[in-house]
Amino acid sequence: MLKFKTLLLREWMQHHRGWFILSLVPLLIAVLTIPFGSVQLDGPENAQMVAILGVGAYTIGVLLLGWLSVMIQTPGLARRDQQDRSIEFWVSLPTAHWQNVLATVLTHLLLMPLLVLCLAFVGGQLVAPLLVVKVFGWAGLGELPMGLWLMDSGLGFLRLLLGVVVSALWLSPMLLAAMAAAAWLKRWGVPLLAAVVGIGGGVLAKVYGNPIVYDIVDGLFMRALAALIPGSQGEQGLQQAHDRANLLHNFPAWVMHDTALVLQDLASPWLLGAAVVSAGCFGLLVLRRQRGV
Repeated sequence: MLKFKTLLLREWMQHHRGWFILSLVPLLIAVLTIPFGSVQLDGPENAQMVAILGVGAYTIGVLLLGWLSVMIQTPGLARRDQQDRSIEFWVSLPTAHWQNVLATVLTHLLLMPLLVLCLAFVGGQLVAPLLVVKVFGWAGLGELPMGLWLMDSGLGFLRLLLGVVVSALWLSPMLLAAMAAAAWLKRWGVPLLAAVVGIGGGVLAKVYGNPIVYDIVDGLFMRALAALIPGSQGEQGLQQAHDRANLLHNFPAWVMHDTALVLQDLASPWLLGAAVVSAGCFGLLVLRRQRGV
């Protein structure tokens, strides 16, 4: 366990500065722009609703930015030890190849998004009062019920925490496939994988009338987004999310209902398929690392 913690510490030491910059720059932009910008509301709102929408929009926005960074950066992690010629050093340590790969995958697909979520949520607690003051003036802060606000914020955070974990499960097959392709085919790996999915899926859909490739990719992405964005589960969820009066008075029940929908998605063959593909790609990464020494 201590050896594995050391591998996780390596990831932290190499990447934590970029993670903090990614998480805190949006906060700096929001703090500097909200007092001088304009806020338009669709209808009559109160301070509590503006605060909920503000912290939710800010937190989810930064979280999506974090996941975008993960998707861009992850394929390049597969060959970094070979590229900087440090592979001999790392394999000389008393750690297994699978531990090195698992530390990289676990850090970037789960721990990094969780860190971004925590920082974004804290930043959202600063953005929300700024929005309330912008819309209602300083008197609006007095209208914000702090006890109810803290409870709603806590529930929302727990829902997003679950969303990060679940979205990592849905995105792992595609991200690990990109890593495996980059590990085995080097710089051509990701372009070739994209070509196979795009062109191969297009041929199956257009020529044979079988859009299975596109359906799988779309299904994984939509499930990941549904996990990350509360209220995006189908037309009913969107309608409930836009019914702000209902959302305000029944926020705990709404969060519990949305959480149940996210967990319900896990009880499907999709999760089994995602786990099998992810395990296969993980095995390819370990095998390539063994042969790359």
